[in-house]
Amino acid sequence: MSKSKKYKVYNGKKLKGFYEKSMIFILLLLFVIGILMGALNINKDNVIADELKNTVDAFTQIRGGQGIWKTFAESFFVNGIFQFVSIFLAFSVIGYPFILLIPLLKGLGIGAFSGFMYSSFGWTGVGYCLLIIYPGVLISTFALINSCNDSCVYTKNLYLKAICSKGVYEKDETRIMLIRQVLYLTVTLVSSITDSIVAYAFSRFFEI
Repeated sequence: MSKSKKYKVYNGKKLKGFYEKSMIFILLLLFVIGILMGALNINKDNVIADELKNTVDAFTQIRGGQGIWKTFAESFFVNGIFQFVSIFLAFSVIGYPFILLIPLLKGLGIGAFSGFMYSSFGWTGVGYCLLIIYPGVLISTFALINSCNDSCVYTKNLYLKAICSKGVYEKDETRIMLIRQVLYLTVTLVSSITDSIVAYAFSRFFEI
C-alpha cells in the first residue's frame, strides 16, 4: 500500500515572523535605498535635481562660515524632527506605513548631498563627507532606525488592540516606549555634538 502524503497549507506565518524579527534590518534597507535614490537623482537634469543642488550648495556655504553652537542647534533640530515624527506616528493606528518612509527620506537627503559633493568637487567632496558629514550621520541614523523600530512595534500593537480587538493594554507599555525614545534622542544629541565638533575642526581645510 502506498503511504498517503500529507500536504501542509502554507499560511504565511513563518514569513510574517521573519518580517517582524527583521524590522530593524528592513528600516536600514529603506535608508540605504533612499541614499541610492538621492545619489542617482542629483546627477539628472530635472527641476528636482536642480533644487537639490541649490539646497546642498547653500548648506555647505552656510555651515562653513557659522559657529559651533549654531551648527549644533541646526543639527539637533533637523535630526530631532525625524525622531519626533516617528514618535508622533507611533500613537496613530495608521502610522506604521508612514514610519517606514522616515529612514527612506533621511537616506534620500544624505544620498543627494553625497552625490552633489562628489559630482561637484570630486574626491575633495568625498573627503568633506567622510570627515564632516558622516561621523554625525552614523550616530543619528543608529538612533533613528531604533526609534522607528520601536514606533513600528507600538503603532502595530495599537492597531491590533483598537481596530482588531486583539490583546490588552499593558500598563507600562507607553512609559517604556517613551523612555526608550528619550534614550534615542540622547544619542541624537551626541550625534549633533559630534557634528558641531568635526565641522569646527575640519571645515577650515575645505574650500567649497
